[in-house]
Amino acid sequence: DGTPYRGWTDLRDVALRPALARVLGCPESDLQPGQQPSLPLLEAASRTDAGVHAAGQVCTLSLDDAVPPDRRSRLDTARLAYSLNALLPPEVCVRCAALVADGFDVRSNVGKQYTYRLSTASTRDPLRRLHEWHAPPRRGRPGWDAAAVASTAAAMLGTHSFAAFGNRPRGGERSVEVDPVCTLSELRLSQGGLSEASSAGRWAFTVRGDRFLYKMVRNLVGSLVKVGYGEMEGGELLEALADGRFRRGESVPITAPPHGLVLDSVEYAAGEDPFSSSSAGLN
Repeated sequence: DGTPYRGWTDLRDVALRPALARVLGCPESDLQPGQQPSLPLLEAASRTDAGVHAAGQVCTLSLDDAVPPDRRSRLDTARLAYSLNALLPPEVCVRCAALVADGFDVRSNVGKQYTYRLSTASTRDPLRRLHEWHAPPRRGRPGWDAAAVASTAAAMLGTHSFAAFGNRPRGGERSVEVDPVCTLSELRLSQGGLSEASSAGRWAFTVRGDRFLYKMVRNLVGSLVKVGYGEMEGGELLEALADGRFRRGESVPITAPPHGLVLDSVEYAAGEDPFSSSSAGLN
């Protein structure tokens, strides 16, 4: 649950690294006075933004950096996951742990899948406020047109330059040129809820692709919501897709807020999925 964190790096430094240091680090009896356990280096497949959630994040650490040589051969990944979950805060859990070959790059994945949850109900649901975007219809304006959203989304599938839907990276990566070409294999709107009553006004965008630009998923969702409420024509999104920018300006009309977004899964090429044969999963 990304609610209390300022993105992946905050979660890593506040929650994961201290827990790993306690599980894998040297015993306190071996530390010099005032010395703190070394914090393991961690890499993630996707560096989520503040408030974004993840159900299938994948991260790696080097055993050379984190585990003394005499303990590496005895490392039990199932026990590692169990021990970490005993120490992690309630917003985070390790679902599975596995050993991978030297040289495995967690960011060399072949795709990711996201879900974005949206409510178009006239009143908000306080119990869902941290995990879905409440975007009710405006008084006197057209209602929600799911068919317009679905048809526009379908027309955006395939390989395109998504420059119009990507934000410039932050910090040191701001000056790095990023290839804007991505392949979307799924961009689908579905109605969802646990029951027929709870489905009213509740929607989910499923977004799957080989790679994504910074804030691309949230920008796509925000733009499609504009189409759904008749504030933009679907053709405007398709023109922006072709031209690399929106006619109304250089940036997207609206970026959907982070709390509705969930990273569902990270996909790897056949034979490279670190969990394809792992038995360390937790039910």
